[in-house]
This record gives sequence, structure tokens and C-alpha cells, in this order.
Amino acid sequence: MQSEKLDIQLDDKFWFRLVNLPEKDALTPTSKITTPVVTKLFRLNLGIELLFAIALVALALYSHVWVEEDWVSGLFYIYIPLFLGLWLLRKVLIWQRYGFNYKAAFEVSKDELTIVTEPLSKQQHITMAKADIDYIQFSYGYMRSNGQGYQSKQSHISQAVVVLKNNELYTIKPNTIATLNLLYLCIYFDYPVSYKYSLTDGGGSVVFILLRVMSMGGNFVMIGLYLYWMGAGYLKSIF
Repeated sequence: MQSEKLDIQLDDKFWFRLVNLPEKDALTPTSKITTPVVTKLFRLNLGIELLFAIALVALALYSHVWVEEDWVSGLFYIYIPLFLGLWLLRKVLIWQRYGFNYKAAFEVSKDELTIVTEPLSKQQHITMAKADIDYIQFSYGYMRSNGQGYQSKQSHISQAVVVLKNNELYTIKPNTIATLNLLYLCIYFDYPVSYKYSLTDGGGSVVFILLRVMSMGGNFVMIGLYLYWMGAGYLKSIF
């Protein structure tokens, strides 16, 4: 596998500003860190996620018709059932893919690395000694965001591939673990790490986030509009 050399230090805020490890300040060489599966990162295939996003956006766009005609009936008999129905359907598909075992966890220590595989319901934990690991390759990239007249560049880690000395490969997807936390721990415990500039799965993660923000954001606007109508109706009843 093609690798690149990067000199990433643990105090590098450009890389590790968003690391979220409660034990970060108490790490010692004998620590054993358990990193739970991140359920908020679970996602379906991009095509299915796109269909859900389109459905939610359409729900937000057309719900104003129900608000104008009768906001009470529109809210309780049309909008909420459809919104909850879409949410529940997506949740069922998530459960079907990943199972219900949200307590599955990755473990990292100075001598061993334990990962979990999909589906999580089968509780497939694979433990490998650091001595048996040839290297762990992290795919990374950069994201630019425009601010008030300036540009800022932020790094992101997409997937990680564990390569054993016997040539076995294990891929850790970013939709099951915060791979940035894993990179931090691997550097701390002196695991052999390498880097590859790639959008492998990272581009999909960005698209997934954009789809979720777009679809949920539109519905938050409509929820706000419903609350406005409820408040207006309540004030009319008083005055």
C-alpha cells in the first residue's frame, strides 16, 4: 500500500483540535482506552441516504400548505406522523445493518489493539498484538471553509486500514469509530502508523453530513413555523 511520511505530533492542534477523549489528560503508558462505537456516525448506503434526504426536504417544502389550511390538523395528523415515520424507517434500516449491540467498543493499549466488525450484533471482536501489526494506514484529507473574508483549512481522517505482518487487512470505517481519536491513541502508544492522502470514504462522509444538515435543517424551519402558529393562535385566544 502506498504510504506518505507525515510528522504529526500529539500537541499539533491542526490535527487534534477535535479529539474527544475523556481520558486524554490522564493517559499513561499502562492505560487501556476503550472507545465506544459512535452511533451518531451510523449511516446507510449513499443512495438510500439521498432518498431519505429528498423525502425530508419534500416534507418540509410541502408542509406549509397544511400549515396555512389548518395548522392543528397539519401538525398532528400529517406532518408529525410523516416525519416520525421517515425517522423510524431509517432507524429500522440502521438496526438491520448494524444490529442493536451499541455497546461494542474498540480498545487500545501499548501492547494490543481490539477492533469490532460489522454487523455489530455478531459481536465480532478481533484482538491483535502490536508486535503483529506491520502498520496502520490512515487516509486523510483537508476541508476548507470560508469565514468572514478569510479561509481556514481543517484536516480530517477518514478510514484506517490495519495491515498485519501476515498480510491480513482490517478496515476501520469512520461510521463506527472516531478515527481521529484512534490516530491520537496510536501515536501515543507508538504504533507503526502511515498516512495516505485520499478521499477514500471521506468524501462520502462529507456528502452524508451535508445531506443530513440540509434535510433536517429544512424541517427545523418548519417546526419553528408550527411553533409560531401555535403561539399566534394562543395569543389570539387571550386577546
